[in-house]
Amino acid sequence: MKALLIFAIGLLSLANGANDNFKGVATLWGSGLTTYRRALAWATGFTFLGSLTAIWFGSAVAAKFSGAQLVDTAIVGHFPFLASVALGAGATVLLAARLGLPISTTHSILGALVGAGVTAVGFSHVRLAPLGKSVILPLVFSPIVALVMTVSVQLGVTWLGWHAAKRDCICVDEPKILALATINFPMASVMTATPFLRWAPGAECETCTEIARLSLADGLHWFSSAAVSFARGLNDTPKIVAILLTAAAVSVELNYFFVGLAIAVGGALGAIRIAQTMSRKVTPMSTTEAVAANLVAAALVTLASPMGLPVSTTHVTSGSIFGIGLLRRQEADWSKVRAIVLSWVATLPLGALLASLIYKLLVMWWS
Repeated sequence: MKALLIFAIGLLSLANGANDNFKGVATLWGSGLTTYRRALAWATGFTFLGSLTAIWFGSAVAAKFSGAQLVDTAIVGHFPFLASVALGAGATVLLAARLGLPISTTHSILGALVGAGVTAVGFSHVRLAPLGKSVILPLVFSPIVALVMTVSVQLGVTWLGWHAAKRDCICVDEPKILALATINFPMASVMTATPFLRWAPGAECETCTEIARLSLADGLHWFSSAAVSFARGLNDTPKIVAILLTAAAVSVELNYFFVGLAIAVGGALGAIRIAQTMSRKVTPMSTTEAVAANLVAAALVTLASPMGLPVSTTHVTSGSIFGIGLLRRQEADWSKVRAIVLSWVATLPLGALLASLIYKLLVMWWS
């Protein structure tokens, strides 16, 4: 049964990577700054780093997803309960990834916990009240906060006059060959000038001749995407590891490494459909809009983890992109936005239903 549980956790982690990994770099590809493969590699590396960092900072979030708040500890430690939660949530997230719908792994795990708990002990014995303030409210309000903050930040940036087309950059000019004439020698001497580092005005960023050009806006975009990916690994990994910690399968460090590695593999193998939805099908975006969305998402998710607030990275990053769409209005595809929001609504009940059915099958097999 322990092997089945580890398989279930691996499936959930792979599904999480496929559905969630690209969300941190969706704006990189969506704004045309880089290729799909480079964006995915960037997201995978920093998500894995966040997963490993969660070893030290993820205990508060993990505690809320152990199931102990919902049902008695005797049920929480029961292998059919744990496996049904992992399999129910994993199947829900994997289905959404195949359909290209960015749903919340947090919601799917929560739904699976409720579904398995109700099936195991009955509705009257499941403690739903503690989840309201500590789990449900952060999940519901985080995308709204992200949307409002993204709109506010972007309006502030526009008011300050920072536009990608007018940005300054740092240039390293090509070394130039200079001919120097002297009085005593009829032949001119030739020397090569050393490369010159200079701060170029915006008008020269695309026209000056140089061997390197470092765009401040693009650099901040890469940094903000790394921050979102890191924050996602930091916040999502403990939610999945919580099931293994409850079962005491292996050491804490190995649990985090296993889940983090599976998330990375899942993202590398199956992120393309979610990437197309998040990057290309919601709204076009400029570099400044993308940076604003990423910085807001990274700040919200990173601050939530040490506080033990299980916000959904999906909801936060999507809320930020919806904020860009709100600013662009006519250019955004609001039918796609509606489809994404409807998939969010369906996540909890679907996770609960699948976990309930799987729990019944496992109990029959276990007995």
